[in-house]
Amino acid sequence: MNVSSRLTLARVDRHNWWLWAVTFSVLIAMTVTIPVLYVPLLDINNSYDQWIRDGYYAGVGLAGLVIVFCLYLVLKQNQLNQIRRALQREQGEHEDMRTRLSEISSLFGMATTLNLQLRLDTILEIIVRRVVSALDAQQASVMIYNPETGVLETRAAYGLESEFCRNGRVRMGEGIAGWVAQRQQGVLLGADETNQDFRQHFKRERHITSALSLPLRVGDRCVGVLNVNRINYPVPFQEHHQDILRLFAEHVGSVVERAELMERLAARTQALEASNFQLSEMNRMKDTFLSTASHELKTPLTSVIAYAEMLRSSRERLSNDQQDEFLRRLHNEANTLLSLIDDILDLSRLENGKLVLVRELHSINEVVRGAIETGRPMAEKYRVTLEESLDAGLPELVIDDGKMRQVVVNLIVNAIKFTPPGSRVTVRTCADGEFVVVEVNDRGPGVAPAEAAHIFELFGQGTHPNDKRGSGLGIGLHLVKRITELHGGHVGLESQVGQGSTFWLRLPIAPSAVQAEAA
Repeated sequence: MNVSSRLTLARVDRHNWWLWAVTFSVLIAMTVTIPVLYVPLLDINNSYDQWIRDGYYAGVGLAGLVIVFCLYLVLKQNQLNQIRRALQREQGEHEDMRTRLSEISSLFGMATTLNLQLRLDTILEIIVRRVVSALDAQQASVMIYNPETGVLETRAAYGLESEFCRNGRVRMGEGIAGWVAQRQQGVLLGADETNQDFRQHFKRERHITSALSLPLRVGDRCVGVLNVNRINYPVPFQEHHQDILRLFAEHVGSVVERAELMERLAARTQALEASNFQLSEMNRMKDTFLSTASHELKTPLTSVIAYAEMLRSSRERLSNDQQDEFLRRLHNEANTLLSLIDDILDLSRLENGKLVLVRELHSINEVVRGAIETGRPMAEKYRVTLEESLDAGLPELVIDDGKMRQVVVNLIVNAIKFTPPGSRVTVRTCADGEFVVVEVNDRGPGVAPAEAAHIFELFGQGTHPNDKRGSGLGIGLHLVKRITELHGGHVGLESQVGQGSTFWLRLPIAPSAVQAEAA
């Protein structure tokens, strides 16, 4: 309680004591004065009985006056005590509220001064909790204006029946909060609200006895609305509550704006960091790809040049069989080079969305046999046996035979690279319900579970530490996955470390009408 309030109560107490002193003085004066004035008026010749009777009447009248006067004094004293208690209660509440709101202002003033990195949701949660405590309220909520949608959204709520406020959304100008945000004027509402504009939005079933709604402003711009309610509370909000809370709301507006700005900057920073990491990763992948592609393209090209030089310079010294062998190797290396270039071109078309499939009815077994023949020279080079187990009863599929052959070739080449010499690679086809399954099984080192999750990603193919043949460009299995998915199928891998791997793809069997149309 401040000095002014204490002085006021002290004056009331002094007036109270003076009143009682004056009362007792008047009573004593009347007690002495009345008999003094009455005795001279007595007639000595009157009888004694008459004198007694007149004295009795005078005493009764005097006593009645004294009683009436005392009752009047007691009534006034009671009223004075009530005023005194109300003043004490109001002053105490006012000072307590000023103290608590001063603490809140100091808290956020310090947060702004020290540039504390508090999240907006944390700040709003602090606001609603402290406002409920400071104003002896039962519920408070904060709505933040979203300029992109033009909607006020409840971001924090605390107290009784706060579930009614959570996830609340109102447009600018709608409801009490929308009116406050649009007009940028605070409102003080009571249970007996007579304003027709507010009465329809005042929810009486929630037993709100008094409510305050104030805009959170930054200059001439409204960033949100602060709502405070007293529920089943006998004392309503007063004007001084609104005045003090208005000062606090104006301070909070700048804090909310600063927190929103920090959140946007943080989100932007994270997005930039993610983009920077992605660009760095793409740059690393580009460097890896260029380095690997240079090696993979250079190897067959070097062989082509070497065999061509030998044929050109030593044709007379070479027998026909030797020339045929050099030409065969030259042809195989050229095909390998062409296959690598086709993979790179197909990857570019896939990434740009320009890869077009030419779908017709084809036998999957014929496609697989062609892929096996394409991979056989490489298998012989690495002394790996290619085996086939093809189901003769498979229906024809509506596929692009060239792209699907490329898919199977990539699986076979991948299996040959990781299969040790003297072992075998098995290619199978079979039916599985409404799908045709193509499996390529190798006897290689297997794929670890951590690598299996990324092996079909671009540049996701790993290299076994004991492998001397390289892992290729790292785009073959990615092309397998993408081209198969374009055909409506999907791919997978079953592998155990040290026991080999089985890569499989499932292609859907087209309905008869589609097959007839394709034919």
